[in-house]
Amino acid sequence: MDRSADSAVSSRGGRTKGPTIAIVGGSLRAASILRLLSEVDNVRVAAVACPTPTAPAARLAEDLGVHVMPDVTEVFRVRDLDLIVDMSEDEDVHALLDSEKPTDVEMIGTVGSELVWDLLVAKKRGEEQERLFVELQVAYDKIRSHERRLQASKEALERANSELESRLAEIFFTHEFFKALTRFTSVDEVCSLIVDGANGILGAEISCVYLFEREDWTLRLQASQGRPPGSFVPVVPVAETLLGAAFRDGLVQEHVVTPHSDSVAWMVDTEDIRSHVAVVLRSGEQVLGVMVVASATPRELSPAELERLQVIANQSSLALQNALLHGELERLSVTDQLTDLFNHGYFQQRLDAEIRRATRFDHPLSLVMLDIDDFKALNDTYGHPRGDLVLKVVSSIIRDNLRDIDIAARYGGEEFVLLLPETGPDGARSVAERVRNRVGDEILPIPGAEEEVRVSVSLGVATYPIHAETHAGLIDVADRALYEAKRTGKNRTEVAE
Repeated sequence: MDRSADSAVSSRGGRTKGPTIAIVGGSLRAASILRLLSEVDNVRVAAVACPTPTAPAARLAEDLGVHVMPDVTEVFRVRDLDLIVDMSEDEDVHALLDSEKPTDVEMIGTVGSELVWDLLVAKKRGEEQERLFVELQVAYDKIRSHERRLQASKEALERANSELESRLAEIFFTHEFFKALTRFTSVDEVCSLIVDGANGILGAEISCVYLFEREDWTLRLQASQGRPPGSFVPVVPVAETLLGAAFRDGLVQEHVVTPHSDSVAWMVDTEDIRSHVAVVLRSGEQVLGVMVVASATPRELSPAELERLQVIANQSSLALQNALLHGELERLSVTDQLTDLFNHGYFQQRLDAEIRRATRFDHPLSLVMLDIDDFKALNDTYGHPRGDLVLKVVSSIIRDNLRDIDIAARYGGEEFVLLLPETGPDGARSVAERVRNRVGDEILPIPGAEEEVRVSVSLGVATYPIHAETHAGLIDVADRALYEAKRTGKNRTEVAE
């Protein structure tokens, strides 16, 4: 890359606080993903690496002002690069990128690219919303025409006006609901809007959304209205209740529910429900969850109402899939791919935030630096794939021994960092020792080893504001404590002086 090109790439820095992305490949699909990502807030596409300047993605990049690189390895010169989307469909290119990328840069290939592609598909399907509004407007025009022909009858005119007002209100509410779905990107926001839409469009007394958890094949409550949250069963197996029937069949209605029916076991008080309808939320063949509307009195939805419910479910599914993919993309941008802990960049951001919080509330904040002892020797003996396995085991132990408010990140190589809010030196030492002992007790599953393989870790602890009062100072003090633990024999925890 020449000096001017390098400047062109770096000059785009600072425009967004979100992830910085580079796309590798010049296909039509790469161009489509570039178009989509260029329209997403808080995402910056900094470069497109494509050796063919006439390829679709390269031409689109020039139109959008995105820098085009003929050499794929030049993407690593992009400032603040977080994520590479490999659309090259070339295993050699993917292997080259994977081997040369910095540890703090994530990369998604075939599977991840398909997720991003689904975002594009969802966006295109969203155009159906506008078509629906046009059709509804045509229906409205027909009603107005019919109204003019009935002016001779005052009673008929009043009925037509009443119907028109109701239909018009429904049209605009539906249109605003669909527009709002396209604006939200978080799963919580989308699910809350879905139950709002069910209540506003269908006049539902009770509504809720359960999301599908593939790991244990359950449906988990995500949003609800009409009853306190504690009235809903939080986790429902997919084979049970009306939710399970909708999961299997798509749309199911029981307009008269018998008392204590098993189909209503998604509610804590089953006697509170006298009718309910459930519809599956899906994107293609992928089931995302189930939406339920219910009433404390018998009510049968008409065919037109069932059709509107299905339309709500279809449009909601697109928005929900978009939110899930957006959340996954955000997670990938802050997660270390090997250990599934936070990455170095995200840790640095959180450290700044936690120091400000500790200062504001006058609370301690401890930082623990952890390093696997003799990790190079282990790699040399058993190979790097086994070394990666050790990193995964240690990271799992770290996760199991932290609170929800604690933060664990891979700092680099075999080094990890733990951020413990509202924790002083004694508490941090206790956490460090618990992790150290747990790692030492773990027998590593290394195939082919002639004897049990174990590793030890050394840890350094520093606390704000006791040992340091700045971001860099706290890291430096904890790192020096770690060095002291290494120097004095390893497999120990050292608290900063």
